[in-house]
Amino acid sequence: MMRRIIIISVLIILLSHSVVGIANAAGSGVKVFAPTETFIEADTLPYTYNSSFVVLNDGQQDGVYVIRVTVDDPVAITWINVTPAAFVLSPGESKLVHFEINISNEQAKTGKYNIIFTPTLLPRNVEPYLDTFAQYVSIVDYYNLTLVVPPINGFAAGIVEGGTPVVFQDIPGRVNLVQYSRPLDGNRDVIEIDRAIRINAPTAATVQEPTSISLSVFEGLSNRGIDLIAVSPEGIFYPITSEDFTFTSEGKWGIIATAGDQMLLGKPITINKGGAQLVMPGMDTILAAISFILLLSIVPIWFLTRRSRTDPYQDITFKAYVIRKYIDHFDSEKLKRAVGYIEDEYYDLISKDAPGDREQARASIDELRTLTRLES
Repeated sequence: MMRRIIIISVLIILLSHSVVGIANAAGSGVKVFAPTETFIEADTLPYTYNSSFVVLNDGQQDGVYVIRVTVDDPVAITWINVTPAAFVLSPGESKLVHFEINISNEQAKTGKYNIIFTPTLLPRNVEPYLDTFAQYVSIVDYYNLTLVVPPINGFAAGIVEGGTPVVFQDIPGRVNLVQYSRPLDGNRDVIEIDRAIRINAPTAATVQEPTSISLSVFEGLSNRGIDLIAVSPEGIFYPITSEDFTFTSEGKWGIIATAGDQMLLGKPITINKGGAQLVMPGMDTILAAISFILLLSIVPIWFLTRRSRTDPYQDITFKAYVIRKYIDHFDSEKLKRAVGYIEDEYYDLISKDAPGDREQARASIDELRTLTRLES
C-alpha cells in the first residue's frame, strides 16, 4: 500500500512539472525565425532580392498578425513588397512570410539603409486611459536587414529626379486623428489615439451567411476615420463597408481596425461550413467580456500597470516628448487640444502637491507651447 502511495505521489509530481514546463514554454505570442543573411549589397542596377522569414505563434490563443516595415529613408519603402501582410495564427502555428526588394534605375538612391521587418501581434481590446487618450499595445518581434546601395556606373548619391518619397496623406472620407507611436519598449509597440474603440464580432461564424461586425467607440466620440478590414486565410484584404459581412471561405479570418496608416486592433474569427454547430464559449470570448465590463466600469488598467513609477511628472514629460516628435501629424486645433490635456494633468498634480520633477515637466510643456504657437 505504501509503495502504491509513493508511486502515485511521484506521478503527481512528474505531471505537475510537465504542466509547469508547458506553461513556461509559452511565449509572448509572436516569435520570428529570420534568415542568417542580415546584410545585402545592391551591386548592380536594377537590383532584385528575394527572401523570407517565419512567424510563429508561441502563445496560448489565436492571434491576428500584421507585418510592419520600418525604414530610415522614405524612398526605401517603395522598394519593398511583403506577402502576406496580415494573417491569423493559432497557438503553435507558423507562417512563411516572403519579401522582395526591387530597386530600379529610376528609384535608386545610394546609401546605407536599415530595414526592420516587424511581425506584430495586434491587441484584441483597448486599455482605457484616465485621460482622453486610448492605448493600444501590440506584441512584436523583429528581423533587421541592412541594405547598401553603392555608387554604380557613375550613379550619383541622392534621390534620382522623379523619385517620390512616401508621405502621410489624408485619405478622402477620413480625418486626422490625434495619433502617434511611442518609441519601442522591449517587445511592445504602443500606439495612442484620441478615442477608445472595440471590435464587435463573434469568435465563430458560418461561411456565406451575413455576420454582424461593428465598432464600439466610447466616450461618445465618432467612429469617423476608423475602418474595419477582413483578412482571409489567404491574406487577402476585404473592406467591411456595412454592419453585415459575408465570409466567402472557411478557415481562420481576421478582423482589423485601422486608423489612418495604423492597424490598431485585431480579432480572429473562425469561419465554419454551413449546418448547425454547437459552439461553447471559449477563453477569447470570456476575456473579451471581462475586458468590456472593466472598460464600462472605468477601471484604470493603464494606471494600475504603472503604479511602480514613483514620479508622476515623468508621464507628462514623456507625452510632451512624443507630441514634439510627431508634431507634424497634428493639425493646429488638435495640437492645441493635446497640449491642453497634458497641461491640465500637470496642474492637477500640482493641486494635489504630488512629489516629483515639476521643473522638467513644466519646461517640457512650455517648450511645447512655444512650438504650438510657431505651428499656428
